Amino acid sequence: MDLLGFFKSRLRVAYRHYKAVANILNSKRSVRVAKALEKSSDPVQLFSSLQKKVFISENILWQSLLYLSNRRNPIYDLIAKHKDELSSAEIKYLVSLCEGLSSPSPVSIAKVEEFITFYSKNRGKLKNESDYRRLLITFIVKKVPSSQAYNAFSRAGLMDKITVHQVLKVLRRASVERECAVFNNLKKQYLNEMTPAALVKVKYWESQVEKNCKLKYKELETEFCQLEKALSKEYEEYLLPLFSAIPVKQNMLDFYIEASKYHKLKNELEETIRQEDSYSFVRLNDGEGYGFPDALPCAFDMERQELHWWGEVLATDLREKIQEDFRRSMRQHDIVGIPSVFRFIDELSINRDYSIFNNALLCRLFTLCHGYLSEYRGESYITEGQINLYLFDKGFIDRLSSLARHVVFISGAKKEYLQRVFSDLQHASYIELPTHRLLKAEKFSYSEAAQPLPYVYEDYIEQIRGLSGPGVVFFISAGFIGKIFAAEVAKNGGVALDVGQTLMNIVANHGDA
Repeated sequence: MDLLGFFKSRLRVAYRHYKAVANILNSKRSVRVAKALEKSSDPVQLFSSLQKKVFISENILWQSLLYLSNRRNPIYDLIAKHKDELSSAEIKYLVSLCEGLSSPSPVSIAKVEEFITFYSKNRGKLKNESDYRRLLITFIVKKVPSSQAYNAFSRAGLMDKITVHQVLKVLRRASVERECAVFNNLKKQYLNEMTPAALVKVKYWESQVEKNCKLKYKELETEFCQLEKALSKEYEEYLLPLFSAIPVKQNMLDFYIEASKYHKLKNELEETIRQEDSYSFVRLNDGEGYGFPDALPCAFDMERQELHWWGEVLATDLREKIQEDFRRSMRQHDIVGIPSVFRFIDELSINRDYSIFNNALLCRLFTLCHGYLSEYRGESYITEGQINLYLFDKGFIDRLSSLARHVVFISGAKKEYLQRVFSDLQHASYIELPTHRLLKAEKFSYSEAAQPLPYVYEDYIEQIRGLSGPGVVFFISAGFIGKIFAAEVAKNGGVALDVGQTLMNIVANHGDA
C-alpha cells in the first residue's frame, strides 16, 4: 500500500506540473492570437476564421478576448458587437454575460433562464467552464433580486459551487434591496463559516437593513483597522490620519447609517434650489484618482483609465490639461463624496490578502482619497462617494426639478429617451455628450459624436455657461470631466448635482430603453 500511495502521489505531482506547463503555453498562444487580432485590418473576420482552426481551442480564443478586454482594447468591443456572427455558442454566451454585467439595463427572466439552461445542458463539456460558472454566479448576484437568487443557483445546479464569498455578495444585494428576511436567513445559515473579515462586512450591511441601527462609524472603522489584512493596515497608515483630520461639522461620511444626515442633506438641497443659491455637489470614486496620479507610491495606470472611459490614449498635453482643470474645480464644490471605510469594507476580500500594491482597484481608490484629502482645507462637506445610488431616485429628481426655474440634463443619454422618462418636465434642456465606451451599445446612449469627450469638453463648457444662472439646476452624469462641468455651473450661479450612474440606470430601466 505504501508503494501504491507513493506512485499515486508522484502521479498527482506530475499531473499538476503538466497542467501548469499547459496553462503557460496556452497563455502564450492566447496572447499571440490577441496580438494578431490587434494588427488585423478585419479582426472580426480573422476571429471567425480562427474558430475553424482545429489547433486553436475555444479556451485559447476566449483567453485572447479576455486579454484584449482587460486592456480596454477597442478590438474586443468590435468583436463583441458582432458576437451573433460567432460560430462558437460558448464564446457567444461568455461575451453576452460580460455585456450584461457591464450594462445598467435590466435583464429579462427569459435571458437569465437562457444563460442557466446553456450551463445546465453543457456542464462538464465547456472548454471555459470555470469562467462561465464564475460569470454566471456573478450575473445572478448582480442582476437577479436577492429573494430569487438562491432559487436561480439551484436551477443552474450551482449549489455545490456556492462559497461564503458568493453568499456575501447575495447578502450585500439583500442589504441594498432592504430584504431583511432574506438577509437574516442567509446570515444565520452561514454565520459559523464566516471569518473575522466576513463578519465586519456583514455587520456593516446589517446596519442598512435594520431599522433601529445603533452602529457608529468610528466603531466600524476601528474594527476594520484591527483585521489582520493588508488593506486594513494600509488604510490605517495612509488614509486614517487624513479622514480623522476632517472637521466634525464638515464630516458626513456616516450618511448611510445616520438617518438624520440623510434627511438633512435632502432638505439642504431643496432649500438651496428654493433660495436660488449657487451650489455644487460631486462624487469622486476610483476613476477620479486619475486627477491625482502621483499621490501614492502605487502606480495609477492612466492609459488604462483613458481606454476604459474614452477608448483611446490621450496625448500628454491634453491629459495634463484635463487633470489640471479637474484639480482646479475642486475648490468650487460645496459637498464632495469620496470612498469611505464603507467602500473599503465592501471591497475587502475574505479569500485573498489584497494590497494597494497588487490590486489596481484598491490603488485607484487610495490614490483618489489620499490625493484629494491631502489638498483638502475644510472648505467642503465630505460624504460617501456612492451616495448618489441612495439619494437620487426618479422621485427625488422630479421633486428637485419642480423647485427649479429651469432644469438641464448633461449626460451620454439621448435627449429623446430622457424626455420620455421625465415627460412631466416642461422646463428642461438636454446636453448630449459623447458617451462612455461601455455604454455605446445601449439603445438609449448618444453615440453619434465624432470625437470622445476630452477633445470637445471645452465646447460644452461654453454651452453650460450660457444656460447656467440662479434657479437653474443641472443633473450631471459625465464621469471625470463632469466635475469640471459642475464647477462651471456653480461659478455661474446655478446648482450642479452629480447624479452619475443613477441617471443612466433610471433611463435604462424605463420601458422604452
